[in-house]
Amino acid sequence: MNNAVQTTTAIYCGHMFEAGSNAESALAAKIAAAIAQHKITIGYGPLACGADILIAEAILAAGGELNAVLPFAEEDFIAESVVCGGEEWRARYHACKSAAKATYFATSGAYVGDDNQFAYNTKLAMGLAALRAQEDGTEAIQLAVISDKFKSYSTTGLAGTVADIALWQALDRETISIGAGDVPRNLTFPPKPEIGEGTRREIRSIIFADYKGFSRLGERELPLFMREVMGQIGKVLGDYGDHVEFRNTWGDAIYCVIDEPAQAASIALDLQAALADLPGELTPQGDEAGMRIGVHFGPVWVGTDRITGNRLWYGGEVNKTARIEPVTPVGGVYCTEAFAAALLVEGYDRCRFTSIGRKELPKKFGDVELYLLERA
Repeated sequence: MNNAVQTTTAIYCGHMFEAGSNAESALAAKIAAAIAQHKITIGYGPLACGADILIAEAILAAGGELNAVLPFAEEDFIAESVVCGGEEWRARYHACKSAAKATYFATSGAYVGDDNQFAYNTKLAMGLAALRAQEDGTEAIQLAVISDKFKSYSTTGLAGTVADIALWQALDRETISIGAGDVPRNLTFPPKPEIGEGTRREIRSIIFADYKGFSRLGERELPLFMREVMGQIGKVLGDYGDHVEFRNTWGDAIYCVIDEPAQAASIALDLQAALADLPGELTPQGDEAGMRIGVHFGPVWVGTDRITGNRLWYGGEVNKTARIEPVTPVGGVYCTEAFAAALLVEGYDRCRFTSIGRKELPKKFGDVELYLLERA
């Protein structure tokens, strides 16, 4: 007989508001009751003022495990999403973060005034919760504090509690809603950063690949390489049409931006399948040769290359992806935790991913959690 207590993993979200009102105490009691009723013992989400911190405090008070997921550099997050509801929230934020089992940063860079940064953070938190629930053999749920009286501070509709609920429910997953009550919501935000015109941010999948052994090929082998390796790559990318929004190459390297994680996973695996049986002349004597592919999912700048005049996709997440490929084994595909989470939360089942732990990336990019991506 299995006497294990069934537990629940939750992704949480809710409106920001000011601290210290009588309505806050009533809301905190409702949150605690919902956590007990649904046996929520593991939580994933941000630590913004208001509902986020109340939920985090309730999970911790119940002896549960908190995993904080923050969208960008901590100093910017505190200014934008914590003390906007009053300085009283700062100490409570730090107390929750200190008590959390883990803190994830969706991106390590600064806030650039882009709602995609919050939307990406939501998708990462959802994926992490889904990953954890899958490991535990349970289903993740969403715990949301919401009120019809509250407007969204997002001007794009990409971010905020309403957008988070819509995204989760579009995945046919369960949301537990809690009424916010009459908590005061006079928030004061710092001025948004000025980025300039002509650029925008989009959340995309990124592929980097290169051919180990290329530098040791001789002049006679290079035309064969271009025909057999780059030719096969071009054919695979061509098969995916407009899903490939950007592609570039130099020497043996390729860089692509793909519209959806599922398409990116399929492309990466198709590339390795197409390159599985290459002429022996393309393997330098006494060396290993073949493609190494790294895949990531994150917000990317879109603008114009000031030199060529062509469209350009760039940014910190692109640079991170470029550092994954060198630590990937020949013939393999490594992806980030963010990419694996995006696949899982979207229910894509044509591949599987296995954690290989944290890997130190070259050029001082730190260590990241990576997964081996394979066909199901």
